[in-house]
Amino acid sequence: MMVGVYVVAALAGVALGVGAVYVGLIWIEGARRDRRLRPERMVQARQQDHWRRLAEMLDGFAAMLDSEDAAERLAGLGELERCGRENPDVREDVIELTCAYLRRPFRHPVEDEEEFEIRRAAQGLLTRHLRRSGGAEYWEVEELELRDAVLVEPDFEECDLSDADFRDGVVVGGNFRRARFWRFANFDRAWFTGDTDFRAAVFPEVASFSGAMFSGTTTFAEAEFKHRADFSDARVEQPGAAHSWPSPWRPWVTSPVAQARLIPMKADRRPPSAAERRRS
Repeated sequence: MMVGVYVVAALAGVALGVGAVYVGLIWIEGARRDRRLRPERMVQARQQDHWRRLAEMLDGFAAMLDSEDAAERLAGLGELERCGRENPDVREDVIELTCAYLRRPFRHPVEDEEEFEIRRAAQGLLTRHLRRSGGAEYWEVEELELRDAVLVEPDFEECDLSDADFRDGVVVGGNFRRARFWRFANFDRAWFTGDTDFRAAVFPEVASFSGAMFSGTTTFAEAEFKHRADFSDARVEQPGAAHSWPSPWRPWVTSPVAQARLIPMKADRRPPSAAERRRS
C-alpha cells in the first residue's frame, strides 16, 4: 500500500516538474516574442506620435489662416509651406488647406489689398509646388479642389494639375500654357475674364468647359485633347477677338449684339441643325 502511495507521489512530482518546465518555456518564448515585437511597437508608437504632432501643427496653421489679422494669415501660409517642405507626408494636406483658403469668398475688382496679397501668396504656393520644372520644390498631388475660387492672374504654366476642379470659379487673366491636366479637368460654369491662355496645354483625359463664360481673348492654340472637350452651353462675350478654339468648337453669333455660343461646327463651317445637335 505504501509503495503505491510513493509511486503516485513520484508521478505527481514528475507531472509538476514537467508542468513547471512547460510554464517556464512558455514564459521564455513570451519574453522572446516581446523582445521581437518591442522594436515594432516602438516604431508604431513613434509613428503615431509623429502623425499626432503633424496633425496638431496643421490645425495650428489652419487657425492662423482663420485669424482676423492679415499678417498672421500671411505668416500661417508661410508656416504651412515650410511644414510641407519638411514633411512630404502632409503635402496633400498643405495643398488642400491652401485651396480651401482660395475657395473663400473674395470680390474682384480688389477691395481689400491686404487680402489680395495673401491670396496671391496662396496662388504662388500652389504654382510653385505644382510646376514640373520646380525640381525639389515640385510636389506630386492627386487633387486640386478650387471650385468657387476667385483666382487673379494665376500662373499655372507647366504645372501638373490632377483632378483639377475649377467649377463655378472666376479666373482673371489665367495662364495655363503647357499645363498638364491629369485625369478630369472640370471648368464647368467658370468665368474667364481678361486674356486666358491654354496654349499647348495637355488634356489626357476628359475636359469639360460646359456653361463657361469667356469674357476676354482666349486661346487653345496647340492644346492637345485626347478626348473631345465639352464646351456645350459655353458663351463668348467678344466673338470677334483673336480667339483660338479647339476643333470643332467655334463661336456662333445669332445677332450683332448677342453673346456668341460655342457649338461644334461641321467641316463645311456650317453649324449643325437642331436635329443634328439632338442626335449628337
